[in-house]
Amino acid sequence: MTILEWIVMIGAAGCILFTVFTLLFFFQFLLNRSKLKKIPERAPKNKKKRRRWERIIVSLKELKKKSLVRMVIFLILSMGAGGATFYASFYQSINLTSDDADAIVRSYYLLRDFQQELDKAANQTEDETSSLQNIRYLATSLSSYNTNKASQLNTTEGQSALNRYFNALSKLGVNATRESQNFYGNTELVAQFQEDVERTIGYEMKAFDYYKVNQSALESKESGGQ
Repeated sequence: MTILEWIVMIGAAGCILFTVFTLLFFFQFLLNRSKLKKIPERAPKNKKKRRRWERIIVSLKELKKKSLVRMVIFLILSMGAGGATFYASFYQSINLTSDDADAIVRSYYLLRDFQQELDKAANQTEDETSSLQNIRYLATSLSSYNTNKASQLNTTEGQSALNRYFNALSKLGVNATRESQNFYGNTELVAQFQEDVERTIGYEMKAFDYYKVNQSALESKESGGQ
């Protein structure tokens, strides 16, 4: 569980608890106010009864004041916890979870490596063992994205963008696995798959735009690793 998820969970629990205490002290306030109203406004003439009357008045007023102060304190705490929970939940809904972030970073490099291997295969007349292994590995890795589903903590729009991208990656990988031995020297087949790659990159860009992914950072790492 991420820190953000812990904040949402603890914040929600705190908000509920503080709300319960707010209501409890609110009812205490109403109860003490009701008791005060039931006490006669005029003090008894009897000295002993008057002292007792005064003690009750003072006691109930203090209890009413304490209940009011505690109610306000817990109301503020409840609002604070609720606000923090809402903000954390909203922030989480429009940002990638760590698992989704790892998945799209990995797919970014897989997709471009696959693109490069396709270009190499188009210029080869026969399948070299290392090249074939690379294409099969990349195709299998891409096809494995059929198990990826966007986190339900994200917005519906964000989930849709990611799931379309994951589905496109998976479909590309499955098709490439079937044709892995037919790319060599087959410029027409390679061109068809390059179109599929570009289409998949289109889904990638939509997901990147929605989640504000820093593509320049990914590109700099890619060029640095070459």
